[in-house]
Amino acid sequence: MIVPDKIIRSNRRSLTLSILKDGKIVVKAPIRLKESEINRFITQKQDWIQNKLATVTTTLAKYDDVINYEKCLILGNKYEIKVADTKKINAEGGILYFPKKILPEKRLKYLKNWYKKLASNVLETRINMLAQKYGLSFNNFKITDTKGKWGSCNTKGLICINFRVIMLPDFIVDYILTHELCHLIEMNHSRKFWLNVLNFYPQTKHAKNALKEYGFLLDLYRK
Repeated sequence: MIVPDKIIRSNRRSLTLSILKDGKIVVKAPIRLKESEINRFITQKQDWIQNKLATVTTTLAKYDDVINYEKCLILGNKYEIKVADTKKINAEGGILYFPKKILPEKRLKYLKNWYKKLASNVLETRINMLAQKYGLSFNNFKITDTKGKWGSCNTKGLICINFRVIMLPDFIVDYILTHELCHLIEMNHSRKFWLNVLNFYPQTKHAKNALKEYGFLLDLYRK
C-alpha cells in the first residue's frame, strides 16, 4: 500500500489527498477519522497517485539542471550558465554569461535580481500590448516575488506578476497576463470570468494544462 508522507488532521469534514511538486503525498483528514478509513481512501486513489507521481518524476528529471541552478529558463528556453569575463549578466545563443567577479555565494541573488529586471521590462511591455488589444485598462503594474502565485489583480486595478513568469513559454505568459487582465472585468473565477478569458485567449485550455508542468519554478530562487 502507498504510504503518505504526511497526514494533517484538523476540524474538517472532508478527506483529501494531494501530490506536492516534490512528489510528497499529503493527506488532510478529520481529527477523529480512523486510520483504516484513511488507508481505504488511499487504496481507492492508488492508480491516480501512481500516475501523478510518474508525471512529477518525469518533470523533475526533465528540469533537474534548472532546479540545481546549472541552467536557467527564459521564456521556456533553457540557457546554460557560464561564468565569463563580462561586466554584467548577458543571455545570448542559449548561454547566460555570468560575471566571474561575482562571488559564487552571491550568484543566485544577482541572477534573481537580473530576472526581476528582465521580467519588468518584458512583461510590462507585453501586458500593455495585450490590454490595448483587448480594450482594457489597468492602473498599475508590479513585479513580485510571491510564493504560490503567478499573478494577481485587485479592485484598484493593480496587477502583480511573479517575476518567475518570465521563465515560462511565451504562450503561457500571455495566458497568465490575460487571466489577470480579465479580473478587471470580473473579480472572481465565475463562469463569466472564464468565458472572458477564453474569448480573449482561445489557447486557454492548452496553456492552463501546460502551466502545471512548471509549478516547481515557484520554489526556485528563494535561498
